[in-house]
Amino acid sequence: MNRLVLSILLVMRIVLTTGGAGAQNANQPIYAYRNGDIWKYDLTNGTATQLTNWGYNGGPILSPDGSKIVYLSTSADFVTQFEAGNASQSGGTAPANVWLMDIGRETFTLIADQTGASAAGILRSLPNWSPDSRQLVWLQLDPGLQAPDAAHLKLHNLATGLTSTLVSNVDLGFQGDNIRLPSLRWGGGGIARLHFDYLNGDANPFLHIQFYNPVTGVMTQYDLGLNENRDNTVRDFIWVNHQGHSLMALQIKDYWDLIDPRDGSRSRLSEPPRLQNRQRSAGLQLIPLSVANDSGGWNIHWQATDGFGVHDTGYKSYRVNRNNQPGLSGDGARMAWQNADRISTWHIGIGDSSRPLVEGARSWAFPIPQPFGLVWAPTEWVTAGALETALAAPALPPASPSCVLPPLLIAGQQAILSPGLASRVRAGASLSADIVGRIDAGAVVNVEAGPICADGYNWYFARNDEIAGWTAEGGAGEYWLLYHIDCPNSPPIRLSAAMTATVAGSRSLSVRNGKGNVDTAAIAVASPGDLFTITGRPECDLSGETWYPVQHGHVLGWIAAGAGDVYYIEKA
Repeated sequence: MNRLVLSILLVMRIVLTTGGAGAQNANQPIYAYRNGDIWKYDLTNGTATQLTNWGYNGGPILSPDGSKIVYLSTSADFVTQFEAGNASQSGGTAPANVWLMDIGRETFTLIADQTGASAAGILRSLPNWSPDSRQLVWLQLDPGLQAPDAAHLKLHNLATGLTSTLVSNVDLGFQGDNIRLPSLRWGGGGIARLHFDYLNGDANPFLHIQFYNPVTGVMTQYDLGLNENRDNTVRDFIWVNHQGHSLMALQIKDYWDLIDPRDGSRSRLSEPPRLQNRQRSAGLQLIPLSVANDSGGWNIHWQATDGFGVHDTGYKSYRVNRNNQPGLSGDGARMAWQNADRISTWHIGIGDSSRPLVEGARSWAFPIPQPFGLVWAPTEWVTAGALETALAAPALPPASPSCVLPPLLIAGQQAILSPGLASRVRAGASLSADIVGRIDAGAVVNVEAGPICADGYNWYFARNDEIAGWTAEGGAGEYWLLYHIDCPNSPPIRLSAAMTATVAGSRSLSVRNGKGNVDTAAIAVASPGDLFTITGRPECDLSGETWYPVQHGHVLGWIAAGAGDVYYIEKA
């Protein structure tokens, strides 16, 4: 079988183009990482256009609708400090900014910079797109201001330009000498990540998969059953379309398991998932076949099928991830991949060899943001074949269908008991366990474990100076324990994510494009009687007042909770 590999000569010039970014045609350009910058490759004339010139960029990451690219760019402040000997970086995640490029107009927008950062700089994980291409998500941590287990899960809304914190105090799990922010995957079942950690210094680690609700921030966690030899660890995880359902596929050695984020049920696929053009399922489907190598590991041998046979493309990679994942053309007839200093394309029955695009490569003293790959047309993963084996459900589901209220808290957070209530504390997570005391209204506790669903309630192990034990988060449609943050110039917390709220009193309130009244603008007005939804965790502004992220009609913004002892908003 022959292979066609196109040699593309780099031309160092900027060419602005226009046209529909999502157009599905054979000649749409390839966008690829090369030597610290992002390039556009035009296969019709064999030219390449350098789109960025900073040399410390990683990307690109294509939106599902094919209209935009997002990428990370190492902070210029950090590079300056590093070169001056005032900062060090031997591994892990470097401080980075988030940039957005509109493909049709080739315009660039900075959507997250280093404003407010400590000398350590703000670290950011690889951004991921929402399935509808309207939002971005990433993990964010400033090591100079936050503990390693206090990362924020950030959401950026492209329509409003607002970036909000969906979840605070995200536990990053085990970290070595340098902090490495884990990858996220956003699919129809939520925002997913793998959580690797040790328990109380135990030599045997555990591996969980966590799913975050992109509206409420509620996290559901399942134990992946990592064994002592770690030979069943997950190499990669991707969202797949399985018979119309969005499920998570886990690559383990030479097999793939599916896990359903709704209940944690797990099944084994009879063959690997397939990568196809999102809008042209009749084109090529790429199959990542895991093959053992001489070193005892596993490589991916990429095969392709057009429905009439399976063909070897000649492309091999170490993993199925953004650095190694090939692209597909707009017409679904060709594939492309980045191979060191060249872009290679392939389609059935034709082939040759290629030559380097660029001689030599830069070297850096610290990591450049990933991925080091390419994108062509929007793609999606689909399953093929049958489910081979039904496996036991994970051992640690945080909630079961018997618990009506979804859990809103996770271990490591603080909680406050809602005003006007008192909650029993028990020796175990059950109504049959002995009562050891109670938590009074307004009391703040540290959440150390949970949730455990039992007897229709989600239970948490809570502790303060007066009491320790298991207590229920809520019941009968009401949350009793609420996420707590101490903003000194506002009254105690009494609202939580996913609640419907309204204005307390007769005065209208401004919905602003950021928390606080300084350096923000009013974008809507909440009048008495209006209803709006709390979309995330409360945060303190610079003056020490509490602000909630809300959705008021079609507007996403922030609203003040109150000042002093006066509440501005209340539960509807």
